[in-house]
Amino acid sequence: MNKYFIFFFILTLLFSCSIQSIFAAEIIDSKLFIDVEILPNANQIHLATDGNLSISEIDSPFQLEFANTELSIQLTEKIEISPYWRVGIKKFSKVSDAEKFLNNFSECFAEPSLEISYKNKELKQVSNYSVYFKEIFDSFESAKAVCEVDGWIEEKYSFSNSEILIYDVRNDKEYFLNAPLTIISNNPITVFQIPKTNFWNPKQFVTRSYDGNLKIQLNQLGKMNLISKVELENYIAGVLPNEIGNDAPIETMKAQAIAARSEALYKIIHKHHKDDNFDLCASIHCQVYSGLTGVTEKVKRAVEETEYLVGLYPDYNGKIINAVYSTNCGGITENSSNIWGGKSVPYLTSIYDGKSGYKIDLTNENKTKQWIKNYQNVFCNTENEKGWIKNTYKWQKEFSKKDLEEHLNSISELGKLKDIKILKRGNSGRVLEIKILGSKNDIHLNNELQIRQTFGGLRSSLFFIEIKKNKITFSGKGSGHGVGMCQVGAIRMAKEGYSAKEILKHYYTGTEIAKINISN
Repeated sequence: MNKYFIFFFILTLLFSCSIQSIFAAEIIDSKLFIDVEILPNANQIHLATDGNLSISEIDSPFQLEFANTELSIQLTEKIEISPYWRVGIKKFSKVSDAEKFLNNFSECFAEPSLEISYKNKELKQVSNYSVYFKEIFDSFESAKAVCEVDGWIEEKYSFSNSEILIYDVRNDKEYFLNAPLTIISNNPITVFQIPKTNFWNPKQFVTRSYDGNLKIQLNQLGKMNLISKVELENYIAGVLPNEIGNDAPIETMKAQAIAARSEALYKIIHKHHKDDNFDLCASIHCQVYSGLTGVTEKVKRAVEETEYLVGLYPDYNGKIINAVYSTNCGGITENSSNIWGGKSVPYLTSIYDGKSGYKIDLTNENKTKQWIKNYQNVFCNTENEKGWIKNTYKWQKEFSKKDLEEHLNSISELGKLKDIKILKRGNSGRVLEIKILGSKNDIHLNNELQIRQTFGGLRSSLFFIEIKKNKITFSGKGSGHGVGMCQVGAIRMAKEGYSAKEILKHYYTGTEIAKINISN
């Protein structure tokens, strides 16, 4: 990476070991390569390959070399973390301008960085030189006290130890290196015990294969993060099997590829993981990515036929859209502001998931109940379908009053369950605010995801409740938050002859689909 920079000023820290600069997304030969976290917070990493593999410290010529190997990579001891803050003053695009500034301000130093910028349907790699105060601050408040209006504050971490044990399982040999590390192989690398979909509360672990370019970094918890460095289009191929499956119609898969690419680039450009030293995570927080695992010829075709196509919103100066999606909207999609707060996003507003411009007020309790009970002629209606998609549309979940009381009391001291009152619904009929009345305390919820989780993981918050003696029944429609593209609706639209672009324009109001260029 050093070949891109002309100079580098070393920051001396008062700690025994400090984190090194690691650059994430970068453009090489007009292709965008991104860093994806595939295994978080690990004490041990278990991997294997039947090819040649090398492990080296970042920016070190020394490397360990293996062939047809199986490795166990472990922390040697508990790592103590020391957070610190530094204050940025100004950014320069030219090294000469940074040097002029430093000549007048000896209390500062400069550090090079790469950034990915987007404008006029083009992604570019920009080299910047950021100027910081040399002084290190031990709290955010002390850093804030000296930060100028145009400045910024960065939280960093230093580690008491960065030693990592590499154990060669097949040859019973041990080696020691210091993180961060790069792992390169001429063949795919198999990684064991990967969380399947959810990094925060993993319940299933799987084995997956990845391109032979990995990194190991220490994180803010003193654990190891395993990072996959992958070209963007290969990343999209690794997302499709998890987010739409391999058996969807090709036009649906193409629509999913465009949506996934748009969402990924939106997150990269807006630096959703800017403090983590990677671009995206492979969990549901970003998009579920499984490397080479599950990538079929059909998946490759969907990616190749949509290469670098993204959704753009003309009224936002042609910016790439945050093309979020969910499994099944239940017949009407939801406004993004109702689910995640913030300002209304024009292309993520509520739409009827059918052919006509049918309108109904599902903020009304009685109308929502009838909507759920009755047949609706919408794209995502799967009542006559077979397979996994059938249960995504209409569902029911029952509790005994005793079981629900015990569950709710494990969350908060509710006492005896007296009643459940729905206070607010969104445009799709989803419950946005609810009050659970108890003999000791009430539970007030005003977050759609939290509402679903509180009642034991409901498919969606589009439901009504019936309480009869000792039985409580939730009857609902849809799966997921309901914002953006309805994936089941997209499947059925493709079966009816709609193209990928028609599907995307249906769900993302006022958008266009266009190819972006990538340049160094």
